Parts: sequence; C-alpha cells; structure tokens
Amino acid sequence: MMSGVSLRVSRTMHASPERIFEAWTEPVQLAMWWRMDEPGWALAGATVDLRVGGAYRLAMTAPDGQTHAAVGIFRDIRRPSRLVFTWDWEAETSRVGPTRVTVEILDRGGGLTEVVVVHEAFADPERVPGHERGWTQLLLRLERTVAREGREMEDVS
Repeated sequence: MMSGVSLRVSRTMHASPERIFEAWTEPVQLAMWWRMDEPGWALAGATVDLRVGGAYRLAMTAPDGQTHAAVGIFRDIRRPSRLVFTWDWEAETSRVGPTRVTVEILDRGGGLTEVVVVHEAFADPERVPGHERGWTQLLLRLERTVAREGREMEDVS
C-alpha cells in the first residue's frame, strides 16, 4: 500500500469492459473523451505505449490556452479489466509527485460495466479535490462517449 492521501471515483456505464478498455487505451478513442467537461477544453494529444513499462502522455488544452499533460508509466495491464499506471503532471509547476492510478473495469452484467478509479499517494492533501473533480468529469465524458456509440449501434440494427 502506498502512503499519502487517496481518492476513489466510480461510474457505471452501458458498455462492455472491452469497449471501455479500448476507450481508455487507444489514442483515437481517448480523443473522443479525454478533457474536462466544461466549455473551451480540448484534447491536445494522446500517446500510449500499452505495455508494462510503457509510457503515456495525455494532454488537454484549457480555455486559457494552457496545456495540461499527464505523464506516467504503465505498471500493470490486464485486458479488459485493469490498468495501473504512475501519474504526474508534465509541467514542473503542476507536479504532484509520484502518485499511482488504478482503473478497475468491472462487468456488472446486463450490459453494465462499473469503472472505478483510485488515485493514491498524494503527498499534498490539498491537491486531491481538484483531481477528484477531474476524474469525475472524465468518467462522465467517457460514459457519454460509450453510451452515444451504443445508441448509434442500436439505430443501425
């Protein structure tokens, strides 16, 4: 167990674990949802080397034009149910130190999947509320993305 303060957010979605895993790990899919759920935010780039020891960089641009890039290394990958990676901000002024994110993708049956994000080892407790807000918004955007795709598939059939 890592020391420090942690947070946990979760959301249940109408999508398969595999679909959610793809949305979380493929740059083209990340482009559909990886940004804050507020006007003026945009994806600024996503690179993912999906292997244990592989790096990622996920960046979004704020309404003021500032880029916020999260960077880290994958520590555990269990397709389609689990991702563990280190997390920090690229900009020196935004760094939170060596934190870890665990994403559990849990099949709840009936076409429902629960996504649980645990972000742990914050040295500064004051940094937790902003990250909790961010993860909550990201999961909302992810849910909208996979739900929209599900409705489009139903319309085709």
